Amino acid sequence: MLKSFITAGFSVLSFCFMMQSNAQIKTLSGKILETKSIDSFIRYQMDSLKIPALSIAIIQKGKLIYYKATGVRNEKHEAIDTATLFEAASMTKPVFAYAVHKLIQQGKLSLDTPLYRYYPYNDISYDDRYKLITARMVLDHTTGFPNWRDGRELTIGSDPGTNYGYSGEGYVYLGFVVSHLIHKPIEDITNQEVFRPLGIRNSYLIENKYVLDHLADGKKDNKEWGRNGPWQGPNVASSLRTEAKEYAKFVIELMRENRSSGTVFQQMSVPQMKIDSNKWVCLGIFMEQTPYGIAYSHGGNNNNRYNSNFKFYKDHDLGYVFFMNCHQEQALTKRLDKFLETAK
Repeated sequence: MLKSFITAGFSVLSFCFMMQSNAQIKTLSGKILETKSIDSFIRYQMDSLKIPALSIAIIQKGKLIYYKATGVRNEKHEAIDTATLFEAASMTKPVFAYAVHKLIQQGKLSLDTPLYRYYPYNDISYDDRYKLITARMVLDHTTGFPNWRDGRELTIGSDPGTNYGYSGEGYVYLGFVVSHLIHKPIEDITNQEVFRPLGIRNSYLIENKYVLDHLADGKKDNKEWGRNGPWQGPNVASSLRTEAKEYAKFVIELMRENRSSGTVFQQMSVPQMKIDSNKWVCLGIFMEQTPYGIAYSHGGNNNNRYNSNFKFYKDHDLGYVFFMNCHQEQALTKRLDKFLETAK
């Protein structure tokens, strides 16, 4: 039943993207991908991985070459459309990090000034080690904070600046600092520094009627339909709601700035610490050494109900963005990387 609904949704929505019907993408190995081959690849992945809905964009040479929004948004099997939103989860972080780097360029804060000097944080004030934490440590995940405190007291597990430990809590603290310094709500700062300059629309850090009306339901652990709990307010680590063609505008800007010196992305992409045999954490993004050179990426997972990822290859000017309403990001990423390498 799900397969038939996905296929039906795919056929209906294909009409919306006739402008890309003759698009060609040059793979990392130099092969040419036609639109119908990409369509077939996506259809097969959604069917085999049982992905209810997918919003995906492929970018090359600074342009959105391919875009598709297809599948079903809820248990009723209602088709998604180009306005359907997904939880971006941790792909919120690079957007906020970009805004932070712009503010650093403007002299509004410093990468290495201890954050407590800007904004004392009562949640962790009992541990003096927090006074060592800087924006750099937040952006490269070396604050010592856990990812989330999960209702418990906030703690520092290792001395700030010494070990990599992925942390949404660090971003939350930096969000408080930035809002305090700029004297504006964090959603206004993100709009001012990122969304409006890049022409990004219908992308929100806060809940509103548009989001409630257009957000796809997610399938937790690929089993249970529903939505995550109500927002308690904007969260610079996880609360962005958007979709692929809009987030692609952000990735296109990163790719453009990758080719220039002195840009915001040049600051974001400085490697800070090796965290795997071929992977480094930078300042708001991750860097990976691949057989085709350096790739930059960031993924997202909110409660195993919404997954997302973006990646682009530094020397090939090729990248992608996708959002889904289930827990299959790792599998799709692996297959998509191979497809963009070999066309198979």
